Amino acid sequence: MAMSTGKPDVDNVTSVPNNDNTTMSEWEVLIERYDIRPLSPAGYLGCALYLLIVGLLATAGNSTTLIMFLKSQKLRVKPHNMLIINLALSDLGISVFGYPLTMLSCFAGRWIFGMVGCTVQGFTTFVFALSDMYTLTVVSVYRWIAVCLPQYNHRLTVSLTLKVIGAEWILCIVICAFPLVGMSSYTPEPFGTSCTIDWDDPQPASVFYVYLLILIAYLVPVGIMFYCYYKVVIRSGEIMRSLKQTAAKTLNIGEAETANVNLAESKVTWISLAMVAAFLVVWSPYALLSVVAIHKADIALWLTTLPTMCCKASCALNPIIFYLTNPTFRRTFRATFCRSKKVAPSVPKRAQTFKVDKTRDGIFIGEANVTFRQADTTMF
Repeated sequence: MAMSTGKPDVDNVTSVPNNDNTTMSEWEVLIERYDIRPLSPAGYLGCALYLLIVGLLATAGNSTTLIMFLKSQKLRVKPHNMLIINLALSDLGISVFGYPLTMLSCFAGRWIFGMVGCTVQGFTTFVFALSDMYTLTVVSVYRWIAVCLPQYNHRLTVSLTLKVIGAEWILCIVICAFPLVGMSSYTPEPFGTSCTIDWDDPQPASVFYVYLLILIAYLVPVGIMFYCYYKVVIRSGEIMRSLKQTAAKTLNIGEAETANVNLAESKVTWISLAMVAAFLVVWSPYALLSVVAIHKADIALWLTTLPTMCCKASCALNPIIFYLTNPTFRRTFRATFCRSKKVAPSVPKRAQTFKVDKTRDGIFIGEANVTFRQADTTMF
């Protein structure tokens, strides 16, 4: 859309209009006030189409995940899976509250929802994104306990998990509400069609809030996840080496069952690790950009736009990871959505065979190869 050549007198503007529909002159005021650098028409169109595709994938994928988990009592009652449900809710929230406003504004070539809309979008998207980060952090702690401290697994109940999720949401809302009461604010991003924290506000309270955010919304969660998965990977490596040694010797039935469970849990751990890795890959560039913005660095427009668009893909990734890596997820998907409900049960779980000592009452009566179906895991 063509811009007017005449610029408004921003020196006499005391406030940006807060109506829901931003006119062209008001858009020019926003450009001046927030140092917006508009993209080309082709750039805005590309962003709009990208968000349309990612938004549809995220909405469909996370809605499907929620339906599957809520319809399957077996999946729903596992504490770890309550976290997956919460993760899907957060991702769905981003795609429903965050994408449409930015996408429509990109199609229009300017922000069209006023500063009230900007604040609403910035706050809701930030809450859901922070919930994503904290949920993944809790998942990493749960995986650490499941793999490294299995003797405490019984304490990870549905009741405890619901309390953790509730506390997490309260914390997210409180953290994200500070800009609503004057500590920083939600403002347009440099390209003008999305809103976020005002990262370069020079006011001391805003600077303090931004540094606090970097600490509690990124560095601390990443540190916890790194520690937990470092321990989990070390332990999983020990388990896999033990299983290789186990394959060459005879076990009693109890040892074989334990080995089967350990193998299943190790595989699930790699799925949760993939979730964290995907999240960090798409969000870390944006976190780095935010740190740079604090120091008033002159950043090229494309460098401010690409990390923002990249992180918006995060909410579409988890359902894809689940489907590609987890047989239980695929079976449940088929059972939920295939016309013939007999399709899913006919797909067998992967099996593991162990050589078992058939000694009874101290009397050796021979050996046998015993095949176990994949053990039931704490997640999925």
